[in-house]
Amino acid sequence: LYSAGVVPVGNDQDQHLELTRTLARKFNRKFDEVFVEPKPLHTPLPRVMSLDDPSRKMSKSRPEGCLFVDDEPEVIEKKIRRAVTDSGNEVKRGQDKPALNNLLSIYSNLSGKSIKEVEVEFSGRGYADFKKSMAEVVSKYFENFRNTKAKLMNKPSTLTKILEEGSAKASKLADKKLAEAKSAMGLGL
Repeated sequence: LYSAGVVPVGNDQDQHLELTRTLARKFNRKFDEVFVEPKPLHTPLPRVMSLDDPSRKMSKSRPEGCLFVDDEPEVIEKKIRRAVTDSGNEVKRGQDKPALNNLLSIYSNLSGKSIKEVEVEFSGRGYADFKKSMAEVVSKYFENFRNTKAKLMNKPSTLTKILEEGSAKASKLADKKLAEAKSAMGLGL
């Protein structure tokens, strides 16, 4: 409805986007080119695993293993400090270290450093130092969002206005696209 050319998705959502692409393609072939076939946009970190169980995907239904963008720095620090790590204490990626690999991936993506750079930075320093630094990186990464949310939550009328304007824009785009689809099918308006 909104003619998005790309849609950010996790690799576990590809099948849903593929269904959308198939429906758009079939409609466009049968009637007219109305709908865009959106392409997936995969992030460098397609699936973030839980902090407390690296075999499971991070999920809001398990808050103790999930980092929320509005978590306060103290909460982020507590969750990361409690995050599962693998045996040993060397901060180095390995096939037998799913928990550490997960933490390294998160750190790397949010800090902009390569995993190799992170390994070098924490060489000989152990998990405690790594987790402390990771908590700072995560907290800083989400800081702007947290601050913006706090400001908006203190101004309900501004928040309502933003939501209403966004809803009006979305409705206008959707109505236009639906009118195009009806016209392509020969359904009078």
